[in-house]
Amino acid sequence: MPSDGVEPGEGLLDALGREVAEETGLTVTEVGTYLGHFDYRSGSGRRTRQYNFTTSVIGQTVTLSEHDAHMWADYGQQAQVSGAVQAVLGIWRQTCPRQVRSQSTQRNA
Repeated sequence: MPSDGVEPGEGLLDALGREVAEETGLTVTEVGTYLGHFDYRSGSGRRTRQYNFTTSVIGQTVTLSEHDAHMWADYGQQAQVSGAVQAVLGIWRQTCPRQVRSQSTQRNA
């Protein structure tokens, strides 16, 4: 879940696209469902609010620029993420069509 700040004069959805591109090398082509937000402390200790959306992207290979690792949190791996992220994934399972979830899991497995 790429995250960082919104730049001055930048909209939230523009920031989402920029952050995904910067942190993963993927290009957001469509922003879908809002999945909620959660608050946490960043690595520097700053209070942060993360907004979460479904997206469609171009690209198959994740190229990390700010993180050491990533994973596609399929059902077997979801226990490895924080409780806040698990809650977002729960909303995703409830709100997104099963066909879309299936294609996403297959593509990213």
